[in-house]
Amino acid sequence: MEPSDAVLFSLIDEAFQLDPPATFAAMRERCPVHHTEEPAPHFSLSREVDVATALRDDAVWSSKFGPGLAYGQPGTGVLVSSDPPAHTAERLAITRIFKPSAIEAMEGDVRELVFGIVERMKDRGSGDIIADLGMPVPLTIMCWLLGTPVRDIEKFRDWVLPMAEAVAYVGGRQANPTVIDAYRNYGEYFGAHIRARTAAIESGDAVPDDLLTRLLTVERDGEKLTFQQVIGFCQFLLVAGSATTTLLIGNVVKRLMEFPEQMELVRENRSLIPNAIEESLRFDAPVHGLFRTNTCPVTIHGVDIPVDTKVLMMFGSANRDPEAWERPDVFDVTRDLTTLKRHAAFGVGIHYCLGAPLSRLEGALALEAILDHLPRIRPNGTPTLVKAQVLKGFETLPVRWD
Repeated sequence: MEPSDAVLFSLIDEAFQLDPPATFAAMRERCPVHHTEEPAPHFSLSREVDVATALRDDAVWSSKFGPGLAYGQPGTGVLVSSDPPAHTAERLAITRIFKPSAIEAMEGDVRELVFGIVERMKDRGSGDIIADLGMPVPLTIMCWLLGTPVRDIEKFRDWVLPMAEAVAYVGGRQANPTVIDAYRNYGEYFGAHIRARTAAIESGDAVPDDLLTRLLTVERDGEKLTFQQVIGFCQFLLVAGSATTTLLIGNVVKRLMEFPEQMELVRENRSLIPNAIEESLRFDAPVHGLFRTNTCPVTIHGVDIPVDTKVLMMFGSANRDPEAWERPDVFDVTRDLTTLKRHAAFGVGIHYCLGAPLSRLEGALALEAILDHLPRIRPNGTPTLVKAQVLKGFETLPVRWD
């Protein structure tokens, strides 16, 4: 085993952003417990067994300091920034919204939305999969869930990626003016929205039976969620529920265009659409990884990690580990679907993404609509990578079709 800094790696390193799998492979082989001082001191776990084991041990690997590189204030976060028992109560507060029957009930509306967008695209002959489809679909659905006007997705577009960027920054929410503005504008908008809904509920007015109403009315042991928890929930759901699905849609389209024989398999056999979605999530995890903090000193592969150290759990590397996957660097939509679904793209353990079924549905319907209405879809220029270093995917993906 080589020294823990034998491989040059940080989320902000340009070489990593241009070719993450190459860095993943080097780290797994040479220094599976990696240490760097850039942009701030932290360790990274890259092997699937280490990532999965750590993510299942929330007693040792805490979320209390948040999922980013910066140390958050314990007790102020929700879901990915909290531990049991608070996390358990928070998860229960929104479980009903994302249970299978609820997602199934949404399918008709999601299908109508997706196919309506693609129908309006088809006669143009060219477009940007991210701007035209990947971004508006999940943001519109977030508007439905949080009770905001759909027209406001244009505002949300400007906030989501800067808020996601904060995860990899030393300064977190105070990292730079763009991030600060995004959080401020989000807070002003959703603060007013939440207060208005609260007033309506307290006045006995008719309110939508949506996720926001659920957050404001659910009780556990006689206690309701605080305003800070609700606004934190909404921020987390807006970012996690839209950005990752946007990237998923772009990533699966990009790979199918890159490997036309795989595209043809899915086109001829639509039962492979779920496989294509899961293989995309495995092959190009939309989130490279998130941070945990150890509650006690830990030694892994001979490397000592002091207590309260930020440690990056690398989902993307775990999904490419040859010890866990056969031919991990081959994009193959014919892999067994049950096996595919054990990828780490949605997390592992108690923090497994509650919105995963909805994201899968959005991705699958988007791919189905593309196959139906955008024949011979192919690249139409150079795509641009997303700026948030913790994410993998595209900010623009220009395409054309016949």
